[in-house]
Amino acid sequence: MKVVIVGGGKVGELLCADFSNTFEEVTLIDTNEQRVEKLVETYDINGLLGNGANYDNLVEASAGEADMFISVTTSDEINMISCIAAKQMGAKHTVARIRNPEYSKTKEFIKNSLGIDLMVNPEFEAAKQIVYMLKYPTATKVESFSANKFNILEVVIHQNSILKGVSLIDSKKIIDFPSLVCLVESHGKVFVPRGDYVFEVGDKVHITAANKDLKRFYKLLGNKDNLEKKITSSLIIGAGKIAHYLIEFFIKANIYTKVIEINKDKAIELSEAYPEIDVIWADGSDRDTLIEEGIQTFDSCISLTGLDEENIIINLYADKLGIKKTVAKVNRASLKQIAEDIGQYSYITPKEIVGNIIAKYSKSLQSSKDSEIENFYRIANNQAEVIEFKVSQNNLKVLGTKLKDMNIHSNMLIAFIVRNNKQIFPNGNDEIKLGDNVVVVSYKQKIEHIDDILRG
Repeated sequence: MKVVIVGGGKVGELLCADFSNTFEEVTLIDTNEQRVEKLVETYDINGLLGNGANYDNLVEASAGEADMFISVTTSDEINMISCIAAKQMGAKHTVARIRNPEYSKTKEFIKNSLGIDLMVNPEFEAAKQIVYMLKYPTATKVESFSANKFNILEVVIHQNSILKGVSLIDSKKIIDFPSLVCLVESHGKVFVPRGDYVFEVGDKVHITAANKDLKRFYKLLGNKDNLEKKITSSLIIGAGKIAHYLIEFFIKANIYTKVIEINKDKAIELSEAYPEIDVIWADGSDRDTLIEEGIQTFDSCISLTGLDEENIIINLYADKLGIKKTVAKVNRASLKQIAEDIGQYSYITPKEIVGNIIAKYSKSLQSSKDSEIENFYRIANNQAEVIEFKVSQNNLKVLGTKLKDMNIHSNMLIAFIVRNNKQIFPNGNDEIKLGDNVVVVSYKQKIEHIDDILRG
């Protein structure tokens, strides 16, 4: 398969890294010569210097022959024009990054009338992810399945956790409700734990259970009892696009919101757009400002400034004050590791969220029609994948065989099955049936079809 990517920025580079391993031919178009040279040298891709909305450049890149044409420049207009042109030239599937809220409101019109198959808004998706994280304050990440009815949470084992020093098999005596530990990240390694694995402080554990039981799981992590209470207030630092979408979610959820923005024009614009909230024109990284605005009285603090370092420091201070939930926007991979090393596990990275959405779309196109991909996530620092398959045909190898009789890859795990709107944690005697949604965790092995869980 052939893919053409317009724009070699943060998202474009992520896609080059991903697709260079999964597509037969990848071509990048960008106006920055140094960026093109760097990405061509780093990844197994072709590079073309120029404007992705220029017809001659699209012809040279063979855009009309592309199985996927993706435009992720900083300009919504260039992204739309290049996708429309590529579609007219014969590209099978087109994807555009659209960030302007005004364009997002006409999303269906643009898709149906202009032939753009997938529109991705990184700020809107980041805001949605933050909302999920606030729903489960103890979780550092939340991945949702089956229309958000079921989740896999990433949680951290702390010093005062009941699970510290307990083996996985013995934890079943403590975790007295249906659940499954899917993966563990410990000392830089990622693995599916065996029964004799002993949980350590700092372990990141990926666990799934019914939503009502996940809340019971909080107490086992050694956190405060009030973590079970609903988030009712939020202090947002920074009035960028993510903040706009987040405010709309918070207003609907009746969450009291205050925003601190250092830019006067942005602060005024936000205040006029959302009279229901409080907007303060001030420096949100200033300690005196934060104290004066009552940071310690809020349930949550969301740091969304343009500086990763600033966001991390603000959240460290909020944690020290005992705020229930903090989330920081962190784009740089090196800083994400530093953030975790100093105890800041809850952060969002818009480029990775967009990369996951486009990767999910790509996998759906590549997979067999016998098994549709409903959801796709990368977890454990992108070392593992979680895929939700919809079993839609009756000629699959996995049908009609008990799980204990299947020769499943050792680095794969069936996390759960959704059948008739119920979550099933399968045992060896269970079978996969037609119409099931099957959530599979795969570590160090790419899968595109439910049958790929089997050896041979």
